[in-house]
Amino acid sequence: MTKPGSKIKRKASTVNNFLEKKGLKKVPKGKEIDHKKPLVDGGTDTQSNLHLIKKSTHKKKTASEARRRAKK
Repeated sequence: MTKPGSKIKRKASTVNNFLEKKGLKKVPKGKEIDHKKPLVDGGTDTQSNLHLIKKSTHKKKTASEARRRAKK
């Protein structure tokens, strides 16, 4: 697990392979790539831990995860 507040960078190759597997060249408008299990919570930077979600959903998910971590 990574220390809270530290920045974790996603590998460009992982993103490119994820998009290619989905038949895409870039992230569709209004969507973002998200880690199902956040890296800071021990998630992996692998295709199986990525998914495309709406930007608004991603914002809510990230806020919820931050609140959960703050309670610990």
